[in-house]
Amino acid sequence: MKIRGPLVTLGAVVAVGAGMWLVNVSQQNTTPPAAEPAAAAPSVSAAPSPTTPPAQQFPAKASYVGTVSTNNGAITLDITVDGDKAIAYACDGNSVEVWLRGSAVDGAVRLASKDRTSSIDGRLRGSTVTGTLAIRGKSWQFNAMEVRDPAGLYVDQSDAGRSSWIVDADGSVTGVQRRTDGSTAPAPALTSDATRVNGDTDVV
Repeated sequence: MKIRGPLVTLGAVVAVGAGMWLVNVSQQNTTPPAAEPAAAAPSVSAAPSPTTPPAQQFPAKASYVGTVSTNNGAITLDITVDGDKAIAYACDGNSVEVWLRGSAVDGAVRLASKDRTSSIDGRLRGSTVTGTLAIRGKSWQFNAMEVRDPAGLYVDQSDAGRSSWIVDADGSVTGVQRRTDGSTAPAPALTSDATRVNGDTDVV
């Protein structure tokens, strides 16, 4: 009968519409949620690079006195710093003596005798110079403390020869006299004519 035509058409429209609605619902339900922004990685600050502390510097002028024990008795040592120069004297108060010269730079002293048979290698630590004293093939460790006037190193040249003295912090005096013939003996008493040694003192 002809009344079926419109009903069939209407049913087809309803079926198509229902199918489209199901497709839309399916797409809405399957759409993945928007991804949350990734958390920022914690910042890591670079570790500070290690730095070397600056070397301790010598005062503009200073004297350091110490005593070295040896198998043959004690040797007294004075190191006098004047700017970037240093002069040192070591003696036993009897027959052994040696003069040394060199540099005092960045807290280190490097000194040697004229004939290169003796040397001092030391470093400033606080108010003390520590290091090694070497005299003609033998060496000893030393600690020389900073001293104040009138302690220090003195020298006097006379007709009898050259006399050299070290005055330590408690006023004790150790010295050797080198006669004109090259022999050595205990120095006479320290006199007021003696000259205080500094970096420019010329000692023969």
